Amino acid sequence: MAEGESGKMSFSSLISQQQNGQPFDQGSPPGYCPQQYSGQPGPVTVQPGMGQPYEYHSGNTTVIVQQQQILTRPPMRDWSTGICGCFEDMASCCAVFWCTSCYACYLSNKLGETCCLPLAISGFGSLIPLRTKVRTANNIRGSICEDCCMVFWCPACVMCQLSREHDYIQLKQQQIL
Repeated sequence: MAEGESGKMSFSSLISQQQNGQPFDQGSPPGYCPQQYSGQPGPVTVQPGMGQPYEYHSGNTTVIVQQQQILTRPPMRDWSTGICGCFEDMASCCAVFWCTSCYACYLSNKLGETCCLPLAISGFGSLIPLRTKVRTANNIRGSICEDCCMVFWCPACVMCQLSREHDYIQLKQQQIL
């Protein structure tokens, strides 16, 4: 091999090696000592438990196990009743009409949140997270923007709808059991 003045291979000798079909011999990188690393395991290429197969050795038998997880999401659905379905549940409609703030606390508790939520978020702002929670937990079509608009334009109707939806879900779960 032809080496340059600094002890390294010259560019022309590397080109001639490539043209002759010889592999490049550039030597080991500085500080590399192959004897230092002999007997050590190779680099980890796959993290354990990340869906990759693993081996189980039992005597003379090797069993390779690979678990597949298939997650399917049920199709999106509409609300069980419309926003103006108050005549389907006159009790909640009357309660919202006569005692809105008390019903807001009751509804918050009914939906699994603290009854103080309506007091912590002034006005009807507490209905936005409640409606979003019910909608996302039950795979109901809609968006946060739609939730905000519904609460802004008709908070009383939203409270009634949330109560009816909760009752519908509870009834549906009881029928399954």
